[in-house]
Amino acid sequence: MTSITVQSPAKVAAPRAAGVAASIFTSLVAWSHGRSQARAERAAQADRAQEAAAVRQYAQRFASHDPRFAADLLAAADRHERT
Repeated sequence: MTSITVQSPAKVAAPRAAGVAASIFTSLVAWSHGRSQARAERAAQADRAQEAAAVRQYAQRFASHDPRFAADLLAAADRHERT
């Protein structure tokens, strides 16, 4: 004969301020994530602007010899800076 013992644990109530603390923590994490994303976007925008400026400077070298190539480089720099 086999017997099985099943235990039913007593329910434990959550601490009183657990819900409030969880919502505060969640909003703090969301705020921090938003700030981090904004900082990363500003850094990426600054990098794109710096790279576009370098390409424009490079295009100026070819402006007198090959104006079409310089125009293509300038257009590419504009597109790169906007994305």
